[in-house]
Amino acid sequence: MSQQETDLEAAIIAELRHHLAGWREKIRNDFSKTNYENELAALKSDPLYPKFNFDTPEYVNIRFMGRVSISIGRRLGEIYDKIPRRLAIEKYGITKNQVAPRFGGLELDVCLRFSELQAEAANFVSNVCKKYINEEIETDGIGIEIRYNFNPNDSSRLRKDCDMASKLIEAELRPIYLIFSAISPRNEAISRLERAGWKFLVGQSALDFATELLGMDLAEIWDRPAIKAEIKREIDGMMSDIKTSDSFSQFLP
Repeated sequence: MSQQETDLEAAIIAELRHHLAGWREKIRNDFSKTNYENELAALKSDPLYPKFNFDTPEYVNIRFMGRVSISIGRRLGEIYDKIPRRLAIEKYGITKNQVAPRFGGLELDVCLRFSELQAEAANFVSNVCKKYINEEIETDGIGIEIRYNFNPNDSSRLRKDCDMASKLIEAELRPIYLIFSAISPRNEAISRLERAGWKFLVGQSALDFATELLGMDLAEIWDRPAIKAEIKREIDGMMSDIKTSDSFSQFLP
């Protein structure tokens, strides 16, 4: 393994520890005795839920698990963001501010502006884009948003993505949206964002595009022994925290 790959692996493990520690702390709080009691009391005082027998310990935990599922997508997305940026900085010799500029207060995941790249690198990026999105890049580069999964459950998220597309187009960047999970996308949301100007790549095509563009297989990174062991240790611990929580103990035999 090269020094670059060793440094990248160490950086990924540090990110994992940071995010997963915060995740586990959130779960401990969410499934705590106090939070359970507050949630159950809120359901019992609601004019509708008790009519359908949803003021129960079982339904409290269903609600908590739904929040965990949403949190998983967000946390994985935050972890994924950091790796492409680091790879882009190293591959194209650009700065952190160049790779992740802000547009109207929103930070772009990855920016590759041709005027900031060497001519050979700019030509390479253009050819990769032509291969995967089947069009010539006639702007000053590309602006990429990356999601591990894509199942937006509120209109504000979609409005922000539409707004980002408009700002990228104004900044002479071609908006490209990568979704790595093949089972999560909502087609109606994608259609709306495509009308706003985004070009979507989903599942394997998104991974292949990122691999060729950034020079490293993002899917392969998670199979490295040290990283895989770190993930297993933390996620096993998180699942154990849920199963042994005060909230779960209210309805498990």
